[in-house]
Amino acid sequence: MSVADLLAALFPPFALLSVDLIRPVGRSVRVHARGRAPEAECPSCGSWSGRVHSGYERQVSDTAVSGQELVLHLRVRRFFCDAADCGKRTFGEQIPGLTFRYGRCTVPLRKVREAVALALGGRAGARLAEHLSAGIGRDALVTASA
Repeated sequence: MSVADLLAALFPPFALLSVDLIRPVGRSVRVHARGRAPEAECPSCGSWSGRVHSGYERQVSDTAVSGQELVLHLRVRRFFCDAADCGKRTFGEQIPGLTFRYGRCTVPLRKVREAVALALGGRAGARLAEHLSAGIGRDALVTASA
């Protein structure tokens, strides 16, 4: 079993990523990766584009691994939208099941935080989230459940 197969089995959304580097930093694990798909879907009009405009690095927090915080350093590409009737000229790629627009955490971490917020909320929820290595402030936790 290769490392890529192990990542795909333990972290299914990682199957859509090309992992470049995994390194421990303090009490966290940093994963440097990029999307594998040759094209992406425009969030506005739904058309697919393979014409790359530019790229940037995005840091996204993920659910804990062995009690350690996991931070993804994603190399994200921006694509041109070639649809004539679309108002967007460029858009950033999203990894299905992992990232969402303007999100600083992954979809699985967002679900964990929402569950903690609905069950406990406030200070108690923030303390539990810290123990789960899914740290979030008490005020942000209350707004996460809204």
